[in-house]
Amino acid sequence: MLFVLFLLIFQSCYSLIDKNNEQCTKDSCSSLTSTYYFLYDVNHGEGFNLRRDVYIRIANLIHTLRERTSLESNWILVLPPWGPLYHWFTYNLPRSQLKWSNFFDITSLSRFIPVIEFEDFLHLSTSTSMITIPYVYTLQHFSEGWGEHFEEKLEIRKCNEEAMYKKRNDNYYYGWFFGYEDRVRAKQFQCLSAQGFITILVDYLLKNITWLQDTDDKYLIKSIMFDRAETLLHVDYGGYNYWRARRSMRYATRLIDLGNRFRADYLNSTDVHDRTILIDDWTKMKRHHGQAIGGPYLGIHLRRLDYVKARPGHVPSLEHAARQICYHLNRLNLSLVFIATDTDENEINILRQHAYQICKISINQIYTYRPNETILEKILDGGKAIVDQWICAHARYFIGSYESTFSFRIQEDREIFGFEKDTTFNRLCGDNEGISCEKSTIWSIVY
Repeated sequence: MLFVLFLLIFQSCYSLIDKNNEQCTKDSCSSLTSTYYFLYDVNHGEGFNLRRDVYIRIANLIHTLRERTSLESNWILVLPPWGPLYHWFTYNLPRSQLKWSNFFDITSLSRFIPVIEFEDFLHLSTSTSMITIPYVYTLQHFSEGWGEHFEEKLEIRKCNEEAMYKKRNDNYYYGWFFGYEDRVRAKQFQCLSAQGFITILVDYLLKNITWLQDTDDKYLIKSIMFDRAETLLHVDYGGYNYWRARRSMRYATRLIDLGNRFRADYLNSTDVHDRTILIDDWTKMKRHHGQAIGGPYLGIHLRRLDYVKARPGHVPSLEHAARQICYHLNRLNLSLVFIATDTDENEINILRQHAYQICKISINQIYTYRPNETILEKILDGGKAIVDQWICAHARYFIGSYESTFSFRIQEDREIFGFEKDTTFNRLCGDNEGISCEKSTIWSIVY
């Protein structure tokens, strides 16, 4: 009798553990009678790396939701297709409806929470022409602002702006839906004024779960969507589960391979020599500051384009950027530079000329990653950005751009590798800030 009791307890505990580490496929997810799908979108103007930040917020929401629900319930995150984005300006390439697997390792993501691609979500419907989401919300700030005291609150309100979802004659709501306007519709839509941390949605969902139970619509899937998900804040920015979600965001293997090949061919850099070897399963890996030394080159993120006007006091001229590069090469006894940038080759050549005039650095000592058309067609603009970040993340010393989410993601990668903090949290100084200016905020990894 005691043995049977022990067995039952063990099975219950194992089921709970397995529930929070389940890898989701469209077949396994759809076979569960109490499976719910969570969808989200972000303001269309937000860039690639801010969207990665919002994913971490949503992943922690789903993680909390799964912890709070019974073993019979299963919440799955539907990954929002990528594009079109501001910095993805190669117009002869596909720019929307791009899968996450183009850029990230889906198996690795699923080690934190179960995820499914949006196209797989569409295939869950018994209809090949239409799928119905029971409820769609657009999150918005309270029109009267935060008030004198911070408090978490949610309230159905009139939309602050023109609603992005419109009701048609069939009484369903239609909208962008990642470019799948003719495949997806919503049964109900409202604007939800929201203030606080992302997990404020957990109680809201659990109280109103009956909205997802409607079985009258044969095309309806138990799901709910929140647009403008960037409205709500991280629940524990820089904390344990923040870093678990971030560590799960491993890049697609083909992008890693391209970055590693470039490092080896041009920068004398390999994981063995740089001490940056990662094991496949991030849940079984823990690295300490100082374990990684990086390749024998200086990594730079030089943000240009809109930043030149948006951050004039903190974005250096090309001449001052070259001056800082020369200073750090001399200080660190390095001779190679890799630059990740959104500017064109003409400006990079101008920077090279300044560097040569200042410290005699030759053209073939300053590198950028410029894939040929064949490779670019395979990895797309988002893939190129990740290769840039991967190479910068392996540098002996990294210098980013002021308040750039692109630089933030590189700094996080370097924390995962185990670099010393003083080699990571640095930024290029504006022309009036000199050579040495205030460093980037340090967010150390937590295990």
